[in-house]
Amino acid sequence: MKNKEIQVSEKHDVKAGSGGARSITESILLARRDERERLGHELHDNVNQMLISARLYLSILDRECPEFELVRGRAMEILKEGMDEIRRLSREMVNDELRGDGLVCSIRRLVDDLRVTGLFEIRFEHSDMFNIEGLSKCKKVALYRIVQEQIKNIIAYSSAKNIEIILHCSDLQFRMQIRDDGIGFDAEIIKKGLGLTNIYERAKSCNGKVLLNAAPGKGCSLTINFPTT
Repeated sequence: MKNKEIQVSEKHDVKAGSGGARSITESILLARRDERERLGHELHDNVNQMLISARLYLSILDRECPEFELVRGRAMEILKEGMDEIRRLSREMVNDELRGDGLVCSIRRLVDDLRVTGLFEIRFEHSDMFNIEGLSKCKKVALYRIVQEQIKNIIAYSSAKNIEIILHCSDLQFRMQIRDDGIGFDAEIIKKGLGLTNIYERAKSCNGKVLLNAAPGKGCSLTINFPTT
């Protein structure tokens, strides 16, 4: 009887081990899938934004322009940044550190790049930097990627002349709004492309909500809200 009990126990352990192995395998596959998605998002949101910025600079490059060397130099800098980012991604060691000294400085640099092109009037406002930079690193990276993604959408589709980026952060609530005066679109029927999908996913990672207001001929307003606690 004891032998029989031992055999039953051993058989049960084998089943548990098989289940454990399957669980480990599934976890590995899920981790690989998540990593592929992360790399895809980084390529789309970050590298793609750099290349679009470089294209903007090159599109206005004119040897007769007094700012020729400045525009060419900045285009070369952006291309080098894109190459460096691809190199980091290829090593699967993407560094999520924001450029500059934090979220505000990183967005300001992006805004300054757009201003040099002369294609947009762009306004950037923010509340107390202490609260904004007090957000977690993951949230600040997600917010910066959202700004990059929406700016890319504005450049590619809106034909806008004016852009506003507004950050407000209190002890309890964070709010970011990106507005443009472009041609707009019907928010009810437009399909979510990779760009909008990425924005929604990144907002979700911050426990945030996305409010999208757009209409043909009336531009677009994108708002992200989430609690800071």
